[in-house]
Amino acid sequence: MDPTIIIAEIGECFNGDLRIARRLIEAAQEAGCDYAKFQTLDARKIARDDPEREWFLKIALTEDRIDTLIGYGKQIGIPILFTPENNETATWLYERGLRAIKIASSSLVDKSLLGYVNSRFETVFLSTGMGSLDEINYAVSCLSQVPNLYILHCVSEYPTGPLLEQFGLKALSHKDMRLNMMKMLMQLFPQRRIGYSDHTVSILAPVVAVAAGASVIEKHITLDRQTPVANYLEGKEYLGTDHVLALEPKELKEMVRQIREVETMFGPWLWERSDGEKILMEFLRKRFQP
Repeated sequence: MDPTIIIAEIGECFNGDLRIARRLIEAAQEAGCDYAKFQTLDARKIARDDPEREWFLKIALTEDRIDTLIGYGKQIGIPILFTPENNETATWLYERGLRAIKIASSSLVDKSLLGYVNSRFETVFLSTGMGSLDEINYAVSCLSQVPNLYILHCVSEYPTGPLLEQFGLKALSHKDMRLNMMKMLMQLFPQRRIGYSDHTVSILAPVVAVAAGASVIEKHITLDRQTPVANYLEGKEYLGTDHVLALEPKELKEMVRQIREVETMFGPWLWERSDGEKILMEFLRKRFQP
C-alpha cells in the first residue's frame, strides 16, 4: 500500500495573520503531513455587498503573502498547496514554479480555470463536493493532460454541532459521509487515484477512508477550535470560518499516526506467511496429524 498523501487544509484558520499561518504550517509539518494548504481568494472579485466582505478581505492572499508562505514552507520542509479561485490566481501560482494545485468543488464546471490548469500543472487534487457524476466527468475530461490527477470524494457541508444549530443548520453525522461514493469513483475512474476531503469533526472518517482505499486525505486544521466563538460570531450573524470543523495540532498528529498504522496493517501485495506462522507451522501440523 502506497503512503497516503495527507493535506492539512489551513484555509481560513490563519485569520489573516501570517504569524498564525506559520504556526499552522509548522503543525502540519510536525504531524507528518505532505502539504499545508491555503485558499487564495481574489480580493478584487469580492462583491461590495457580500455580507462577509470584510472577513474575506482579511484572509485573501496577495502575491506577496503567497511568496511568504511558499518561502516558509521551503524553510521548514513542507510544500505549500493552494486552491486558486480563478485564472489570475492560478497564474500567480504557476509563475512561482508551483506544479501542484487543488481545485475546489465550486470550480468543477469552470471551463476556463480547468483549461488553464490542464496544460500547466503536473499534480491536481480535484474536489467533487456538490458535483453530479456528469459534472465530475466533465472536469476530469478537462484535466486529461494532468499526469497526476487525484479525485477527492467530498461532502460540502460544514458541521459545527450546537454552534450552527442556532442558525438553523445541521451538523454532519457519519451516515452523511457516504464513503461508498468514494468507492464508486474508484470504479468509474480506475486510471486515476481517489481520495477523501473530510469535513467531519473527528478523525474517524479519514482513517476509515484510508482503510477503504483512499490515496489522499484532506483535513482542516486550526490552533484552537473555539476561535470562531470568541472572535467571529456577532449576534445572529455567522461569519464563515473553518475552525469549528478543524483538528487541533495534537489531533492532527494522532490522525496521521492512525493512518500510517492502517497502512502498515495492509502490508505488501505479496502472498507470504508471517514469521510467527513459519515458526508455528511445523509444530502445529505435526501436533495435530493423526
